[in-house]
Amino acid sequence: MTRDTEFFGKMDPYCVLQVRQDIFKTAVKQDAGKTPVWNQTFDVLVHYIGDDFTIKVMDEDVTSADAIGSFEAKLSAICVPGGLDDWFTITYKGKSAGQVHVRSQYTPDQAGGNPQAQAQGGYPQMP
Repeated sequence: MTRDTEFFGKMDPYCVLQVRQDIFKTAVKQDAGKTPVWNQTFDVLVHYIGDDFTIKVMDEDVTSADAIGSFEAKLSAICVPGGLDDWFTITYKGKSAGQVHVRSQYTPDQAGGNPQAQAQGGYPQMP
């Protein structure tokens, strides 16, 4: 990540993934600064691949959390045969704040019900 919200010390970043009303949060990486690695997996029930998903990268502070950056895309970007392994640019107030690495595995429900996307991510990249 290129944006640093701390004046003293290192950031304690975490990510929040939102799909519709479902919200998933990674672990907070204490003192990870601009180079956290999460390696967490979430199972996301996909109702409609045209829905948006959002990933927000935050810095946890004692009393609040500061936004580092975010991006929004369609679920169709990660619901692809063979999955996805790509970098997404996060922005803060219209400016690049770094990149987040996202991997996904898309598994359509064999019974004809709702498909699921398994998203794993968290390799921010320094420019």
